[in-house]
Amino acid sequence: MKKTIITFAAILILFTATISSVYAQEVSSTNIKLIPSQERIPQPDQQPRLPPELFVPPIESYPSSVAERKNPPPAAPVSKTSQPFKAPLITSLERGKWYVQIGAYTRAGHVEDAVNRAGTASPVVIHSVGTVENPMFRVLLGPFSQSESKTTLQRFKAKGYDAFLRSGN
Repeated sequence: MKKTIITFAAILILFTATISSVYAQEVSSTNIKLIPSQERIPQPDQQPRLPPELFVPPIESYPSSVAERKNPPPAAPVSKTSQPFKAPLITSLERGKWYVQIGAYTRAGHVEDAVNRAGTASPVVIHSVGTVENPMFRVLLGPFSQSESKTTLQRFKAKGYDAFLRSGN
């Protein structure tokens, strides 16, 4: 058995060496010249054109449903005290809606920094959960449907946020 394995290995090595040398000779005898292609920018007359029946003119303004998402009304009752933040201050989460928490802070300055970093792509609310003596503010994105909240969560996690979901029960 041992001799058979050694013999087989020797044959395999010889076969591989023979194939490699034949292939190397074929490749070296073939003259292949690689030429980089030139950048070709399509000319205006070469660009594909849509048939007139498929052309849709640009939208002048957002439909009301999209506009409402960009500037949503407060998610829940707003505190009766003065508005200390740019984002709406809420005392409870909207029932059946989902939120992405991107931070929790005890200082108003840190809350404002978090709101500014979050940007304007998603609605931001501040959920007050502390007391007057021990204030605590959660910076939340939302309200969203469950699928929208998952998409927003992934987007903010990709930006480096230690974010997670909260539901308005």
